[in-house]
Amino acid sequence: MIKNFMDLCKIAEDYTTYLQNRGIKFNANGFPFFTKDMFLEETPELMIPYDFRKTRIVEHPDKTLLCFYCSDARIYPRLSNILNDISEYKKYLGAVATDVTITSDMDEEWQDFVMLLNQLFMAVLVVNGIKIVANLRTGNNKTHRNLGGIPAGVMWATGFLGCSKDKPYDMRFISSIITVHPSKLLIYGKNDPCATEKLSMIGIPYLIYPDYHTIRKEVA
Repeated sequence: MIKNFMDLCKIAEDYTTYLQNRGIKFNANGFPFFTKDMFLEETPELMIPYDFRKTRIVEHPDKTLLCFYCSDARIYPRLSNILNDISEYKKYLGAVATDVTITSDMDEEWQDFVMLLNQLFMAVLVVNGIKIVANLRTGNNKTHRNLGGIPAGVMWATGFLGCSKDKPYDMRFISSIITVHPSKLLIYGKNDPCATEKLSMIGIPYLIYPDYHTIRKEVA
């Protein structure tokens, strides 16, 4: 059980050792290197948080992408139990990297650590044969340096649920997009017309997936 920062550090250390023993390479700052073949190419029919994967909404697990757009309290058990959960992930099309909270007003060292933790989780899935989707969870613009181990032209995902709306003069979101140059962006949650208009302007294909609670109301 994760109770404090030291528990998270121990998980990151354990992940790193596990990955090193399975041939994953790292950059000087400890971030893993990924190759294009590790990423999901098939477009999912449904994106659903891990906790709701067994609800009646999920009719075709092999067409369903698992994600972690939820509270940190719900993500932490997945960090602790990742190896025990591998057989569960394999029932689904793939998984988006975890979405542990990071904001631009956090200490930069903490922002870097959270991004590292999210990517290490993704790498553990990869070495166990699970297709992944990168998660566009960044902090301030300086944290874009932490994305260098992920190749250009792969599928990315982002969550707009609970986020403030993009503004025409705010270039932070689109700056992240330009940095990673995704083949396609999967958006979980509400539509943000300002953000999607920017995506269209620079030619990035995107798909919007309603959040679980919205879908549940629609099928009730």
